[in-house]
Amino acid sequence: MRLATFLLENTESWGFVIADPVSGEERIVEPTRVPAVLERTILSTSGYAHSRPEFRDDWPADLAGALASGDDGLSELARLARFLERYLAQSDAAVLDLVSHRVADVELLAPIPRPRLCWGLVTNAPSFVRNKVGIDHLNLFPLGHQRPQGSVIGSGAPVIMRGGHHVPLMSYNVELGVVIGRGGRYIALEDAMDHVAGFTTVTDVAGTYYYGVVPGNEGRGYHLPPEYDDWLYQATASWGGKIADSLCPVGPYLVTKDEVGDPYDLLVYTRQNGRQRDRAHTSAMMLGIERVIHWYSSFATLHPGDVIHFGTMGVDGLPIPSEQLERNPTVLESEIEDVGLLRNPVRVIEPHEPVPFESHPSYAVRRAAQEPPLTASEWSVEQARHVYTAFGNHEQAAGEGLPRLAVPRFLNGPASSLGASGTPVELPVRATELEVAIELAVVIRRLTSGTARGGAKDAMLSLSPLVSLCDLSFADTVIEPARAGERHIPAVYGRWADGFNVLPSVVGGEVGEWRERRMALTVGDEEVSASTSDYLFGPEDLIEAISAQSTLFPGDVVTLGSTTARVVRVTAETPVRVAAAIDGLGTIAFDIVPASH
Repeated sequence: MRLATFLLENTESWGFVIADPVSGEERIVEPTRVPAVLERTILSTSGYAHSRPEFRDDWPADLAGALASGDDGLSELARLARFLERYLAQSDAAVLDLVSHRVADVELLAPIPRPRLCWGLVTNAPSFVRNKVGIDHLNLFPLGHQRPQGSVIGSGAPVIMRGGHHVPLMSYNVELGVVIGRGGRYIALEDAMDHVAGFTTVTDVAGTYYYGVVPGNEGRGYHLPPEYDDWLYQATASWGGKIADSLCPVGPYLVTKDEVGDPYDLLVYTRQNGRQRDRAHTSAMMLGIERVIHWYSSFATLHPGDVIHFGTMGVDGLPIPSEQLERNPTVLESEIEDVGLLRNPVRVIEPHEPVPFESHPSYAVRRAAQEPPLTASEWSVEQARHVYTAFGNHEQAAGEGLPRLAVPRFLNGPASSLGASGTPVELPVRATELEVAIELAVVIRRLTSGTARGGAKDAMLSLSPLVSLCDLSFADTVIEPARAGERHIPAVYGRWADGFNVLPSVVGGEVGEWRERRMALTVGDEEVSASTSDYLFGPEDLIEAISAQSTLFPGDVVTLGSTTARVVRVTAETPVRVAAAIDGLGTIAFDIVPASH
């Protein structure tokens, strides 16, 4: 089956795609409409009236919910699609108008328009290591970035390059997207494919904004001066340029496994305005679907509707110079055999031209624009869609190999890594040693994009303490001599486990002065403290840096990262009590408990 999510008259719907038996054009059938229509029409139809099938009419409201119904749900959906196609061909083709819409008449959204996880792998093809001096072996664990919901757009929506993000060039390539059907944790390698619902096409787009904001580096493209040559800023510049709004087209459909067959035997094409720019093959993935699902689920839960895209299989980042974008209409095309063709125009806007939330290319942003700004009494951890973390953001970071920079380092993580005070945090089975830290965080009040200097404070709902846990066992999997990304990614992934970033269950609504507040942390019988004045960049600096390219959503969390107030502890077989506070901003208390599996 081909499954789609679409928008018609400002209403989100989903369904399966079939061909009109007369015109051959694509139609999207809403499964909730079919049973009632068939009930009325079959009663007057010879043959079918005596063998009337029973179909459910209580499908979930969105496609992610339908995937959560499991294999039985997808099987029933497939049975309905087969029956309808046969009925249209044999009996009453006019029924199609009552249960479906022409694809040309709707706005196709990404199949999962608001994914909880949209994790994009990098360096996952031979092109990254072929003929590279100094790479003697590969570490078999994935490197990748988490994309926020504002980056995800559907087929036909414009890729917007703002703030000079396309200067002196932008880049793009096609990637295979894998959509999780059945969630789980600790998924065995041999069972991993059972958790896949299907596949989709992803266009991975990147720009150069976070390279250009480095002083003296404007216009140098994907290059950084030597003093910015630490991996965490390289990741900020590279991945920050990928997670920007509208830079992740997905679709047009989710194609179920049975329609694709072998996902490692598909030709893939990247085109520009219809002209081919690259041709590759899915067998070029160095880390495959099963291994990546097994690896991610070793520390965090996968959920129905999660999207993992597996990196380029050919050329990484086909460049488009800015002068070409500004002079000629440009359409990006990505195609994967048996999965689908994705087309998206590129639109360049002036550096300070706003992108209205109500007409934003990302449906997730448009939908959030209908929500009122949050109040402190309304917020809960479950409302957060994203969490952003600063790295190397304290006075002593230079002694840890992260020199002071003129711009902050930050990366995005899954919101499922947030937890609430009072809720135990269960360690993954793999965890052997933890780093526990007290941090200053800010909760976002309203949709925030392109924040000007001095305007970020209005975006804040509350300052808050946050306790982060970092699983140091990731470092044990790194085999030296390793690449810089392999060596430093443990500091990122170590914070991604379920509930590993703990906030108060209720925030206080305080957005006053963030400096000169005492931070205190107790882990078991160990106590440490620090001051929020140790931070180099404050909440407003982080909000301005992130929102320059990525829309922050109401309820999102931005943490300033760890300072020296942290405790390294070997995990134990008994629960460990953690308590933390920042003066005037609240307290946190919870237990770290051993893995139950």
